[in-house]
Amino acid sequence: MQSKPPTKFYILLIIAMITWGFAWPSGKAIAGLEPAPVIIFWRFLLTAITLLPIILLKGKSLKLTHVTEYRDVLLGGILYTVYNQFFLYGLENGLAGAGGVLVTTLNPILTYILVLSLARRLPTIRVALGLTLGLIGGCILLRIWDLSLDSLFATGNFYFLIASMFWALLSMNSHSSGSKISPEVYGFYVYSIGTFIDFTFAIPYGIFHVFEQSIVFWLQVSYLAVVSTTFGTTVYFFAASRLGSRTASSFIFLVPVTALFGSWLFLGEVPEVSTLMGGVFAILAVMILNSKKEEMSN
Repeated sequence: MQSKPPTKFYILLIIAMITWGFAWPSGKAIAGLEPAPVIIFWRFLLTAITLLPIILLKGKSLKLTHVTEYRDVLLGGILYTVYNQFFLYGLENGLAGAGGVLVTTLNPILTYILVLSLARRLPTIRVALGLTLGLIGGCILLRIWDLSLDSLFATGNFYFLIASMFWALLSMNSHSSGSKISPEVYGFYVYSIGTFIDFTFAIPYGIFHVFEQSIVFWLQVSYLAVVSTTFGTTVYFFAASRLGSRTASSFIFLVPVTALFGSWLFLGEVPEVSTLMGGVFAILAVMILNSKKEEMSN
């Protein structure tokens, strides 16, 4: 008979999801203060630096031994860099809470659609139901009844939608590398490569102008890099290894909720009815899509 996992792992997962959800109002607070490539450069650099001691303490090797590993981390760095560009563009124009719900709920749905398309497989009844609910939720979140190029750009939803698509591709890439590279090492290389990519884009804007920003700006960048990414992601993988992947992934449903709450608490954003309704449909869709997944670890 298996003993019940200690309560501390559940508490750690909740904390990790809160740090992810609060990344949305944090990003909104600094979006537009500096050009997106400059903010991403410093965020990626801080994340890579803080991931390195964790990798060394855990005794992980940074050595890549196969051409597919180099391919995966390079592609991951490119995809994550592009995702962050659209993440910030969306926050410059739209609401952090709405973006947090739209992106975090559409990510797994779009990933499912991509996987089925590439495999040229028809969905099962369960998957078809989940995707249908996800499509309905996505249409509500995008306010399909107001759909026009002007409204898409004005609300930031166009950028959030593109960000979701790139995150879906990143999810597939990270999954394919999972059997060859540990998540921490994969993340270190993705952020390191992203740092070099964004360095080339940030140079024309002046990467050192950020030192003229207030301490609040640097606290927000540090939160995004160190707390939300390095701490939050490391805690998530640590807790997932003790509780199992299905249990851990179910906690991700807290992210859109905490994104909405954090945006209301820190930015005064009151969520629209369409955001709440669309979020409910999308979360139901993801729950259905995840309901039959095999446990990866116990």
